[in-house]
Order: sequence, then C-alpha cells, then structure tokens
Amino acid sequence: MEYQPIAQLGKDILSAARNELYLAMRFLDVPLAGLGYEISPVISSTATDGETLYVQPKYLLSSYEENPVLVNRAYLHNLLHCIFSHLYLPAKESKELWDLCCDICVEAIIDSLSVPCLQKMQSPIREQTYRLLEDNKIFYTPGRLYLFFEKHVFYHQNMLFMEQDFCIDSHALWKRDGGEESKKQQEKKWKEISEKTKTNMETFYRRAGNQAGKLLELLQITTQEEYRYDYFLKRFAAWRENLKINEDEFDVNYYTLGLDLYGNTPLLEPLEYKEEKKIKELVIAVDTSGSCRGNPVRRFLMETYGILKHSRYFFRQSRIHLLQFDTIIQEDLCITDFEQFFRLAESFQVKGFGGTDYRCVFDYIEKQQKNGGFSGLQGLMILTDGYGTYPEHPPAYPTAFLLADFLKETPSHALPAYDRVPHWAIRLRIDEAEEKKDFLME
Repeated sequence: MEYQPIAQLGKDILSAARNELYLAMRFLDVPLAGLGYEISPVISSTATDGETLYVQPKYLLSSYEENPVLVNRAYLHNLLHCIFSHLYLPAKESKELWDLCCDICVEAIIDSLSVPCLQKMQSPIREQTYRLLEDNKIFYTPGRLYLFFEKHVFYHQNMLFMEQDFCIDSHALWKRDGGEESKKQQEKKWKEISEKTKTNMETFYRRAGNQAGKLLELLQITTQEEYRYDYFLKRFAAWRENLKINEDEFDVNYYTLGLDLYGNTPLLEPLEYKEEKKIKELVIAVDTSGSCRGNPVRRFLMETYGILKHSRYFFRQSRIHLLQFDTIIQEDLCITDFEQFFRLAESFQVKGFGGTDYRCVFDYIEKQQKNGGFSGLQGLMILTDGYGTYPEHPPAYPTAFLLADFLKETPSHALPAYDRVPHWAIRLRIDEAEEKKDFLME
C-alpha cells in the first residue's frame, strides 16, 4: 500500500478518535481543538510538540486493528501532557524516571475516567503501582512521584515492566531546552486552555466533572499559581447527605406549572436531601515550639476562620479540633461553630515553647480514636516550619503539612523543610508578603 492512502487512512482514524473523545467528554472541547494531528513515519509511536500530535502510521494501524480504545487512549495521553504542561518542565537528574512519572500521572487520570471508549484491562504491574501509591497516599504529580520512586525498591525492581506499561509516547519533541520565547508563548496557551477546561468541568459540565476522577482535582491545583484553601480543603471532603434542595434532580418547570394552574399547589416538590462532598470533622494542629512567634499564628487562624466560615465544603455542624503541640499536646479545643473559632483566633495564646515532635499529634489522635473520639475525622492539617521529628508510617487519614517559613528562623545548615516532609503527606508552602499569605502547592 502506498504512503498517501495509508496517511489518509491514519488521519481518518485519528479524526474518529478525536470525535469519540469529544462526544464522551465534551469538557475537553477546547484542548482537543488546540492540538492538531499528523501522520509521521519518523516517529516511533506517538509524540507531540504542543502544537501537533504526530503518529507513526504502522503503529496507528496495528493499534487500531488490535483495539480502537488504544488509539483513543494514546490520543488522550498526549493531550493530557499538554494540559498539565509536562512538555515545559525541566527533567530531573534521572530523565528516564522523570518521563515515567509524567506518563504515570496521565495514565492514572485516564484509568480514573468513567468513559467506555477508554476502558481496557489493567495489567498486574499497573494495579500494583496504583495500589502502592494509594497505600502511601502519594499525590499524582511528576515531582511527588519522582521523590517517591527515586528511593523505593519497587521502582528499581520493576523499572522495565513499568516503562513498558506506562510509556505510551515519545517525549523527544518536548520543549525542555531552547526556544525560550516560543516555549513561553506555547506554555501560556496551554495554561489558558487548562483553565478553560477546569471551568467547563466545574460549571457547564458539572456531572461529567464529578465522573472525571483525578483530572478535575489536578486541574484545580495546576491551573492556579495561588493555591486557595477552597480547593485544598476539598481533598479532605467526603460524600455526605445534606439537607438542601437538590437542584440537579428538581425540575422547576413542573413546579411553576402547578403554581400557575392550581395556585399554591406545585406538581412536583423539590427533593430536600442532596449528597455533597463536605467536611464534618477536621484537626488543625499548630506547632508552638520554642521559636514560634505568636502574631503570625493568630493571623493565620484569623484567615482560616474567614475561609472556613464561607467555605462550601463545611457543614454547619462541623467539628474543628484546634491542637497546640511541641513535644506533647499542650491543648485540644473542639470548635463547633465559627463564632467560637473567631473568638479563639482573636485571643489565641501560644502554649508550649519546647522542641517539635509531630509524632505526639498522631499518637494523640490514635488514642482518641480508640476511645471513641474523632470518629468522623477526615483530615489533619499541621501549621509548622517543617523542622521536627516525623512519624515513620503514614496514618489512615489524609495529612497536610502547611510549611510556614515566617514562623521561625530556619538554620542555615538545615535540610530544607520541603525535603524533610514525608512523601505520604501533602505539602503546602505558606509565604508571608505584604500582609497576605500565598498558598502554593509543592
């Protein structure tokens, strides 16, 4: 068969794949329109430079013949690299591991999507990888995966199997070096596309967004230089029934038609209960060891109060436990209403001034849970500078270390706080500048 007919057939297959992805996930309309496609015999499988998806014709035809789902997944795999700007991130020391981590991130997103045109059986190595990451509570970003796998025996024992399973495309065209001006323009383009995609999923395609697994969660983080508490707290939320009109399942037309025809008698009453992701119980632990300064802690608590009061992720009956600790628990205050939080934050007095041992917080929570306390705990946030003794093993609940550089003077010889935090914890850096705090995800 001559090259031209093969190229045309390949374009038809790619066009069909793009249409199928669009029909299944219409919130991807903007990124799908932002990436063209071409048939290229010089590419080993698939590759993208941020402008075009290049596909090797023999690879495309054999994949399509085996299962059209493979073409859909390869198309989306490259598209997600663009959406998350993997093309523009500098590779770490081990380029092979870094590229693998980028591939694991996008494959995990694809596997989380409840879309028939992307479904395929998972291999044992893929299942083992996901289970390992979930057990260790590793967040799916290339940097977090790299730090975890770099020192983990699982990667060194299964490196070849992982690369064969997760590495779908070639990264040879990624704009890691050179062409700074064009690189910045293209990166800006994809950041704007990512923002529009996130907005679509959160508004017009709400139901599709709820089915999109890790995609929406990661977009909410990566599309913001300033990482807002609103999105951060959502990670601790769980589905619960809430007394609220369910607008998604309530047809206002029948309701108003009844009022028009029969006066005060609607044909359909609104449903009073709706399942929403909210937080019922949360622990905020404040490091009050020797060199802490009181005023920044109070300001942090006041800002926390303002955010929690207006946050859509909290029930009115939520419980917030405010702990003070150094090497022991100095105080445990259970807050059941936001005005109580305000009074405590306004008059907060630091207690402690010893060293810093985070293990006392986890031990305290474990003892409380055994005695029937913290029965609905959904997460722990620790405000600290990051210097102290950490537990060796992760807890059963999500844990975040809010690293506040303004709390203490960092020793010049000390290991950076970011590198001290265990891989299983969420790391959130807080910087104080011009009387405001920026919350940035590491």
